[in-house]
Amino acid sequence: MTPTAIVHTVLGVTALASGALVLVRRKGDRTHRLAGRVYVGTMLALCLLSFGLHDSTPFFAGYGPFHIAALVSLATVTAGMVVVRRRREGWLEGHYQWMAWSYIGLVMATGGHVMDPAFLWLRDLGLHPGAAIGISIFVVWGLPPIVGSRWIAKRQSGWDALAR
Repeated sequence: MTPTAIVHTVLGVTALASGALVLVRRKGDRTHRLAGRVYVGTMLALCLLSFGLHDSTPFFAGYGPFHIAALVSLATVTAGMVVVRRRREGWLEGHYQWMAWSYIGLVMATGGHVMDPAFLWLRDLGLHPGAAIGISIFVVWGLPPIVGSRWIAKRQSGWDALAR
């Protein structure tokens, strides 16, 4: 692994941990703000650093789907912070939605990095290659938005009163 890939991995693990802490803890307190700053900083660095990593696919000279995901992540994290800074009506819902979906995207991108090993593991268990790839795709890119959308709705309903 290259030094850039190592730093990228460390940033990714840090973003996963700090983002999880933000999502499961009480909102608006000092820990939330500190962990949120760590999450935003690591996400910005993670996404920007990803453009220093190229893959072997001929998709736009070494840039591929993960780079598109990095642009989407940059947009969601930035939007989540812009609504906090502006504090206009509905800001809390907007902040929560943007940041929670950015975390779901991070989980999906992380899963994308382990999809090949998961596919190989399922195939080695004796599953037909088509079934193995189908299960891998569902677990990596289908399950996070399904579970995440329910998590977002459930958690948000418990603290909507904070926005008033």
